[in-house]
This record gives sequence, C-alpha cells and structure tokens, in this order.
Amino acid sequence: MEIDMPLFIENEAAYEAAIERNIANNRRKTGARKFAALFEDATAIIDFVETRVSDAQVAHWARFGRGMEEASFIDACWAGLQTFGGLTEKQGLAVRSIIAKNAERKAQYRAEALTKVHVGTVGERRDFDLTVRFVTDFETQFGITNVFVMEDAEGNVVVYKGAGSLYNADGQFAVKGDKISVKATVKEHGERDGVKQTIIARPKQKI
Repeated sequence: MEIDMPLFIENEAAYEAAIERNIANNRRKTGARKFAALFEDATAIIDFVETRVSDAQVAHWARFGRGMEEASFIDACWAGLQTFGGLTEKQGLAVRSIIAKNAERKAQYRAEALTKVHVGTVGERRDFDLTVRFVTDFETQFGITNVFVMEDAEGNVVVYKGAGSLYNADGQFAVKGDKISVKATVKEHGERDGVKQTIIARPKQKI
C-alpha cells in the first residue's frame, strides 16, 4: 500500500516502517477485541496456544516475521495471533474442543489411577503374569539400563528397571503388547504421577 507522507521527512524508510507497525498494532488490537467478544474463554484459548507453540515456529517468526509454511495446527493458530490478535471462529472452536478433550482425558486418568493398587509386599518373591505397556532404556556410567512398564490382569502397574532384559514367549526381547511371566522380588511400593507402582527386582522368566 502507498503511504502519504508529510513534507520534509528525513528518513522515509523509518517513517514508513513506523506507519506499518502502527497499522499492524491496530489490526492486532481490533482482532483481539473481536475474538474476546466471540469467545468468553478467549484468554484460556490463547494461553493454550501460546504455551504449546513449537520453538521452531517462534524462531522462524523472530527471523522472518512470518510463520512456517508447513506448520502444525497450533503453530498456525499462534501465527494468526501474532498477525491478527485472535483466531478465526473455526480455529477457536477447534482449540476449545482440544482443551475439553484434554481435560476429559486427565479426569479419566485420575479416576483410573484411584483403582490401581500395590501388588504383594515389599521383600516378597512371587509370580507375576504381566502385559508390557512401555519399554525404554537409558545409558549410565555402568552401562545400559532397561525399563519395562507393565500391568497385571487387574491393571496394576509393575515396573522393572535394570541391566537385565525381559523376553516374550518366543524368546524375543519383550515389546509393547507382549505378555510375559516372571518370578521377581517386590523391591518397592512407589508412586508416579499419582499412580501406584510396584517396582520389582531380580526377575526370573518362565518362558
């Protein structure tokens, strides 16, 4: 767009840039007011987007003054906030739906957590029939430590963490979904993220 300038402007480029910034600021203020009028939970929606935008999108905006061409939904919403001060009605409804679903999942998680109990007594050596839910490993100064997060038939969480490995019925390294049987010692009754966990040690497999 062409900008009418008063006479005797010493730095035309700086003047034009200042005008453009003023236009952009007014656009964002207007957009923010419209969005707040459209959504009574506008603040929560904006906070959700701003706390979940990727570092890559923020860095791209800082460098180029625009969002990435191939951006995730949240990143695209964040770019819209920077440009227009608010989201479109469709974006706002979608973010609101995501927030509601997240809250529902958290409530379900908390409800399920209350049903889980510790298995056995600390120091007891006993049999476990388990289903593997998650496997990972990490390296220490003593070597690789494997972590197997499992559940028994009642959904109680049982965790083995150590240098040893667990195997499925075919003798293969156990992965998510595999069912295994072990004889192990109840090392500890712990809790993580509000969920009771039974930590086992020295597992001996029954394959």
